[in-house]
Amino acid sequence: MGIFILFIGAFTVKADTLEQQAQLSATPNFCLTDDQFNYCEIDLLLTWNLVNEELVCIISDYQTIPRWCSDDPSVKSVKLTIKTDKDIQFVLVSKNNNHTLAGVKLKITKAASQQVRRRYRNPWSLF
Repeated sequence: MGIFILFIGAFTVKADTLEQQAQLSATPNFCLTDDQFNYCEIDLLLTWNLVNEELVCIISDYQTIPRWCSDDPSVKSVKLTIKTDKDIQFVLVSKNNNHTLAGVKLKITKAASQQVRRRYRNPWSLF
């Protein structure tokens, strides 16, 4: 037998987590490539929701996509045309102090190539 101690006290939980302050989403959030094309060319729509209206910037880990910043706090989306062969991480940051508010990842997935069926019998089989 064990002794269980239950401690009831005053605990504070900070409700200002990143998920509650801002949300960033990508539509679509993945792209399929095939054997013919090793890259993905896609029109991507990034949308965000903020608790407090503020000017934001979107940065990515892909070199060909420049930093985008809003000039109006009522703007809640941006459309990008992207050509890539690897995953891209997008980060929503505050324009004033460069603090990270939210992030989303565009995933690039290669479609499985069709496999050629192999004959199980040898061509010279007599049966």
